[in-house]
Amino acid sequence: MTTSKSIIAKTLKIIAIIFTILLCIIIVLLLTQKPKDLEILNVDVSAIKDGIYVGNADNGLVKAAVSVEISNGMILNISILEHDNLLGKPAEKIIDSIVEQQSLDVDAITSATYSSDTIRKAVENALRQGE
Repeated sequence: MTTSKSIIAKTLKIIAIIFTILLCIIIVLLLTQKPKDLEILNVDVSAIKDGIYVGNADNGLVKAAVSVEISNGMILNISILEHDNLLGKPAEKIIDSIVEQQSLDVDAITSATYSSDTIRKAVENALRQGE
């Protein structure tokens, strides 16, 4: 009996060590992953044709899809259709600033820069469809 208990204990220790090593590898991979730098160019909203445009953006860690409604050269509404984020949910407030200022040249939401930039890039991509 002592032998089977000893074998079980050794097996559990090996499993625990393997699990710990795998967990450490996953943590290191997540911490070392860097998002892509997104270049966001402002768009002359007054030159965009009336309509509803959908745009997507992906920086490697964060993805976003938006719908942008344009009427009479103004952004009327932006809806977030998808936002796969890490901790960047607060960045979704950036659409209010974009609509208010009628520009992509708005400040990122503090502590949600990657998500803010990804959402702004998705809006830019949507607007480019109406040029």
